[in-house]
Amino acid sequence: MKKIVITGKGGVGKTTIIATLSRLLSRDSYRVMIIDTDPSMNLAMSMGVPLSDVLTLAAHKTEIRVNTDMDDDGEDNHHSGKIDFEDVLKDFTVKTSDEVRLIVMGTIPFGGAGCICSSVAMVKLLVEHLAANGSEYDFVIVDSQAGSEILGRGLAANYDYNVVVTEAFPKAIDVAKHVMKLAADLKVKRQLVVVNKTANGIDAEKVANALGIDGHDIFTVRHDKKVLEADNNVVQLLDMEPDSVVIDDIRKIKDAVCF
Repeated sequence: MKKIVITGKGGVGKTTIIATLSRLLSRDSYRVMIIDTDPSMNLAMSMGVPLSDVLTLAAHKTEIRVNTDMDDDGEDNHHSGKIDFEDVLKDFTVKTSDEVRLIVMGTIPFGGAGCICSSVAMVKLLVEHLAANGSEYDFVIVDSQAGSEILGRGLAANYDYNVVVTEAFPKAIDVAKHVMKLAADLKVKRQLVVVNKTANGIDAEKVANALGIDGHDIFTVRHDKKVLEADNNVVQLLDMEPDSVVIDDIRKIKDAVCF
């Protein structure tokens, strides 16, 4: 089972890329689980699933903390054996487009409710369980919240890939540089950089130079106004515009993570 985390600054297009990548993998007969750890919870809608049909981990924070003996910072205190992971998978997994399975971590339900640390810790334990117990999935892909919080919590330790989505702007590149440093600290095996919404080849060269990475580990996804149109109409780009250059470019990322 390959473990992938998708990281980057907010607004760079992580959700579109993970929704498309996961479906392309599934169409190639890979068994794919995607986990949304972004509190904005956009991935379910991007996969054609209304949030009203999704049971989130954060909505059951009390039960999760009791079952894992977590403290307020989400530390699990080594009592993960109390969790019935198969029940968690059964209760929280939703089937989406092209048979991709989805789990949504969720968000803070009301002001003063505290952090979502215990939910992040639950995702970490769940992925570890899948990896250690002969998982039925070929890929588990985690859609992170914007920035580096998830990596700071150690969620992606020893993952196979960190796919960093960025744009060719200084703020986005700075975030990419930071998450790559943290991913390296966590011993992620390989880091791929995706320069999204590009208009020319200069963008990739600019980002590669800024991050100090090899050209083999950088990919470009070209700009297509159909992406925004699909979002506005709550339609998946892969369904609305299957011949989009964006789809072609994400196929190259798919081939890289399958290597």
